[in-house]
Amino acid sequence: MVEQFKKASAERDMILIHQNMQRTFALRREEIVSSAPPIGELKARWPALFCEAQLYSEFHRITNHNLPFAFFAALDNYTPKLLKLYKKRKTGIFGEKIEQLLLAYEEQDKNNIGAARTAALAGLPLYLKEDSSEVFKTCKEESEADQEGPVALVAVVNGEVPAGIPFEINHVSVVLEGQVVMYHRSWTDSLVGLFGLMYALHLSYPEKLSGFFEFIQVVLLKLDDGRKQLKPKLQALRNELE
Repeated sequence: MVEQFKKASAERDMILIHQNMQRTFALRREEIVSSAPPIGELKARWPALFCEAQLYSEFHRITNHNLPFAFFAALDNYTPKLLKLYKKRKTGIFGEKIEQLLLAYEEQDKNNIGAARTAALAGLPLYLKEDSSEVFKTCKEESEADQEGPVALVAVVNGEVPAGIPFEINHVSVVLEGQVVMYHRSWTDSLVGLFGLMYALHLSYPEKLSGFFEFIQVVLLKLDDGRKQLKPKLQALRNELE
């Protein structure tokens, strides 16, 4: 597999790569879960994990879920409800930031489903009173993305970012342990990729955004089988949405 990823993407034998990833799944999971190798080592040893198609296949092996399908189906169901809840929270520092987000969203094309998805997801940490600034970032130069910390989504933009929400971007870099590991053209797609990587690489959620990622795990993807005891604010949010 390593030799295959030394070739140009068009020349790789993706069927062979997929078959080998299937055969080595148990070995890989034991290695990742028990040893927690550095990201650089994992990229060198298992490069297919950082290829979108193989990452989603790995997520399916672990959870039996089609990650992008399940994520966006649930998100599109909850987005109108989330935006409605955000409009009710207008007090305090987080309420003011939510109001700025909603004002920025009002300037977007309402036929653009990506804008609604971005507003719903970007507003969630504010609603949960979590600080997303160490994970969700923007920059104007691609070279800046490599310096953005242990876990980050860095949107590369041309100009100003209304309310700090990356509605219009060039692309998004997914950063783990200070190095870019994946690229996406959409902020929401990059978030799906990041969540998949955290599962595939057995990474802990960023502490300051633990509620946000638990919402994705438990409410959007229903990966807890009803066993996980949610924090009160998350349980309250789930009750509001159902």
